[in-house]
Amino acid sequence: MASAAQEDEEMISGINVTPLVDITLVLLIIFMATAHLIVHRSVNLNLPKLANTESAPTRTIQVLIEADKSLSLNGQKATAQDIAYNLGQMAKMDASLKVTVLADERVSWGDMAGVLDIVRGAGITRIATEVEQKRAGAP
Repeated sequence: MASAAQEDEEMISGINVTPLVDITLVLLIIFMATAHLIVHRSVNLNLPKLANTESAPTRTIQVLIEADKSLSLNGQKATAQDIAYNLGQMAKMDASLKVTVLADERVSWGDMAGVLDIVRGAGITRIATEVEQKRAGAP
């Protein structure tokens, strides 16, 4: 009886590589499918050509968000309502108006998004954000 129990419980000495091969093939398929997206991150755009090189330059307005969350429009202190009203009036007069939003690095993204919403709500479609480049040797 003891010998029959020993025959049924043989020690497994081999490694089953089937799950390893399955996982490897799945990862290979994922990498093959996403390799095209990783290599080609850019989007091809057909940009319009400039027809008249002597056209009037577009105006750029700056909205500044300081660390204490105070706002400025072209260097003049303003409230959010003032900015919305003034940008709305300027957008009606000049459809190609550009607005650059500058913010202190201590300003939260929520406050920045709020100002961007104000600018977009005023009808401005050309919005840019600007950052200050680090100077050599600066911390």
